[in-house]
Amino acid sequence: MKIAIVCGHFLPTMGYIEVHLANALHQIEHEVEVFTSRVIPTYVQNVAQLTDNTPYKINRLATSFSLGQMIKSKELVTAVEKFEPQLVICIGVGKLFPKPIYKMKNRKFKLVTLFGDNEETYTSSGTVKKMKDAVLQKVFKKKIYIKAIKKSDVLLPYTPSTNAIIKQFIDQKCAAILTNKSKQISLGFDDTQFYYDEVERIEQRKQLGISPEANVLITATRVVPEKKLERIIDFVDAINQKGIALSYVIVGFQDDDYGKELKAYIARKACKNQIYCKPFSGVAQIRRYYNSADSAVFSRAAISIFEALATGLYLILPQQNNISHILNEHNGKYFNELNEKTILAAISSNKEQRQNRVEMAQQFSYRNLVNQIIAFSEV
Repeated sequence: MKIAIVCGHFLPTMGYIEVHLANALHQIEHEVEVFTSRVIPTYVQNVAQLTDNTPYKINRLATSFSLGQMIKSKELVTAVEKFEPQLVICIGVGKLFPKPIYKMKNRKFKLVTLFGDNEETYTSSGTVKKMKDAVLQKVFKKKIYIKAIKKSDVLLPYTPSTNAIIKQFIDQKCAAILTNKSKQISLGFDDTQFYYDEVERIEQRKQLGISPEANVLITATRVVPEKKLERIIDFVDAINQKGIALSYVIVGFQDDDYGKELKAYIARKACKNQIYCKPFSGVAQIRRYYNSADSAVFSRAAISIFEALATGLYLILPQQNNISHILNEHNGKYFNELNEKTILAAISSNKEQRQNRVEMAQQFSYRNLVNQIIAFSEV
């Protein structure tokens, strides 16, 4: 099948859903072309690289408008029509980029739109910022969401809280259409990149200087103040001071002031030699770090949660609707307020069940997810 992916930004070096979908669709031998821009969003400019080194074509179009994450191209419709796709998948509706697709008349392809809005999408610190976000949502985003809902053949919310969030700013008639057209999917992981490997576990522990029998906790995320990693560091320190050995690997440091502040914070802890600070890393290295660990903790929803799940780690996650579908009694625990008890429970989780957790995670493999998307589009 010829499949077009339409999204305002496309960064193959980052683990966003549009990249994973393109990769997975190519892996199962569909002809994929991505229609996007050459713009890198400001919030990832320190860690993202723009590359077109992919086995499928990336068509980077000239932009006619760019403000924050919102971006437009007058070339989009012509480029998509030239490709003659059978299926078009639009991602990132709020960025405005897919808007011309919804205006097309007499289109010859099935149109699928992914929605990822959740309880974190419109939250921010500061009342002025919240007011600006509300205005932008009302002026720019509401109209395109309504068009996407009405014109798409299938709507795919990929968090359990997505539709409830969208229904807050659309009318009841449109909300009913949203419900009727929606098929629930999820974020996931690339199973060719994330999996459990016992050899990697042994080798990575040797490189870190961690003994084979040690308990290892990991967090892989962009190291920024909003993640509140200080709290986790405090708990790790307290646990070690009680005589329970626990190493903690933090992956995602950037060369910035906050990263230096956090390292200085760690240096003042009694367990400083058991906390390992690692920079933002490539896929293969992140997988090795995951394989070296036993459990993972995240303070907020993140794509890296699914990647950790793929390696069979026992996960400690915040109780949030947008990630409420991930864990069961075997692969992790949700917390309302993170504390030592929760982390200690993860340490005592059955390490022998790791391979079982890997097998359970396969439902979130992107190859499984894209097959679901294609099946939904054919109904």
